[in-house]
Amino acid sequence: MRTFVAAVLAASALTSPAAAVDSSDFNLRTTRDLIALCASEPDQSLYAEAHQFCYGFLAGAAQLHQVLIRSRDIRPIACPPYEVTRERLADVFLDWARGHPEAMDQAPAESLKRAAAAEWPCGR
Repeated sequence: MRTFVAAVLAASALTSPAAAVDSSDFNLRTTRDLIALCASEPDQSLYAEAHQFCYGFLAGAAQLHQVLIRSRDIRPIACPPYEVTRERLADVFLDWARGHPEAMDQAPAESLKRAAAAEWPCGR
């Protein structure tokens, strides 16, 4: 899981406090939706569900990436020097998103990939 979590490791431009999670965010159509879920606050009514969904998305993306790496279908996207937790990956994703408002309408997996690659580049 380490390879992918690093690899895809995976609300306005996050310059203001997180907007309240809306049930439509769970459709995960855009980076903005994943941001809303991962950046939700404990005082929001869907906080627990949002964080579970965020971490589940990150874990699923990490597992898929790892399988693809092992089968040699793809090269690693990111190369962290340590095991990356879902919490750390979420933080990396949110930090990256703050600096990339142009990515808000992109697919969440694309933004997660770009965030992880920027944080843990491979020596290519």
